[in-house]
Formats: sequence, C-alpha cells, structure tokens
Amino acid sequence: MGIALLVCAMLFSGCTLTKHLVYFQNIDTVNLAQGEMRPKIKIKPNDELTINVTSITPEAAAPFNFNASAVNAGSYMGSTGSIYTYIVDKEGEINFPVLGKIKVQGKTRPELEDFIAEQIQPYFTETEKPVVKVRISNFNVIVIGAAGPSVINVPNERMSIIEALAKSGDISLYGKKTNIMLIRENEKGEKMTARYNINDANILNSPYYFLEQNDIIYVEPHKIQARNADISANTFWTSLTSLGMSLATMIVAITKW
Repeated sequence: MGIALLVCAMLFSGCTLTKHLVYFQNIDTVNLAQGEMRPKIKIKPNDELTINVTSITPEAAAPFNFNASAVNAGSYMGSTGSIYTYIVDKEGEINFPVLGKIKVQGKTRPELEDFIAEQIQPYFTETEKPVVKVRISNFNVIVIGAAGPSVINVPNERMSIIEALAKSGDISLYGKKTNIMLIRENEKGEKMTARYNINDANILNSPYYFLEQNDIIYVEPHKIQARNADISANTFWTSLTSLGMSLATMIVAITKW
C-alpha cells in the first residue's frame, strides 16, 4: 500500500512538473490569425536615430547629411561613413540640417522618412526624389531575473518576447513561466507594465508580443529558488562567523601557551 502511494505521488509530481515546463500548452485551440504580425515602433525621447539622405545627384543630398560644420549640441553623436546619429531630445525633437528643429516623437520610421522627404523635396528638382532612410540605432531589450541577465541589441527593430527569452538563454527551471513581467516606457515617458504566461499559447496574440526599444523583461524566480538563495546566504555567513570564532579561539590559546 505504501509503495503504491509513493508511485502515485511520483507520477502526480511528474505530471505537475511536465505541465509547468511545457510551453504553448493550448496551441491547438488558439486562433493565431488574430495576432499582429508587424509591430509599429514609435520614436521616443532619448532614441538615437541614424538618418541618411541620398539622391541621383549626390551634391543635392549632401546638405542634408551631417558634417562637421553642421554639428549642433544635443543632436549629433558621431558618424560612420555617410550614416549620422541624432539624439531625440526631451521635447521629442532633433536638429536636422537645413530644416532645423523637427518633431520626431510619436512617428514610426516610415512616417519620419516620408516626412523628411516631403520637407526637403523643394530643395530638389521636380523629377528628382530624395530617398531618406531612418534607423533606431540604440534599439535594445533588457532581460533580467531567472532568464538572464542580457542586453540584446535589435538591429532590425523587430523582436518578440519569445525571441528575447531565447537569446537570453531561455527561462531556467526556477523561473516563473506564468507571470513574466514587461516594463515599458511610452513616447510620453509614462511607464506601464504587462504580464505574460508562456505556458498559454495566447501569448502569441498578445498586443505586447512584439517588444519596443528599451523594454525590460523580468522573469520572477519561484519561491523555492529565493528560499534556497536565502539558505545559501545564511549558511555562508554562519560558516564565516564560525570560522572567525575558531580563529579567535586559536589565537587566544596560542597566546596563553
């Protein structure tokens, strides 16, 4: 009877552990067609933008590409070849050559590309269409907790929560997969949080499935891990105290001898 109970307990424990470890458990019942496939990343203050203007006549585009004589404090970071970097200030603006201060906060990359192209078009001939390319060069995602720590650069500005966790080494056995926290700051500087449950396939339809620049992902450890960490810390300090007392006793004994 005792053996049978032990076997049942082991089987139940195994089933519970398996249920905890398996991702996307209900994926066969979830409609994945409703998920947003392309994130609309909006430019925020403190973003670093690389902006390059080209045309069939390089001389016509040259005034709109930063050079040493056009450096303005707060907008220029540096250059690599013909690609230049601008910092979006707290008002959501950059200082762009010829045009001066322009509002970029809240715009997507394509929107900003179209806006700049439209603003500089009068400086080109009617048949010449300038090409503007914008990129967020400091697009990073931070993963901490029981799945990191990692700072992941996203050069193509497109990363999902799943990819971020994978790049950070996945969630450890001690991490909570049902209560992953997202911390995000919007273009107005307001912070918000959201939660993920990676065991539930509905995560693939989450409005927060795709990440934004400087998102923070926190994977909370299970209580057992935190408890073990406390025990380890207490054991360490207890051992250290014991060692100190032993050394003190030895020194006293040697001195008396």
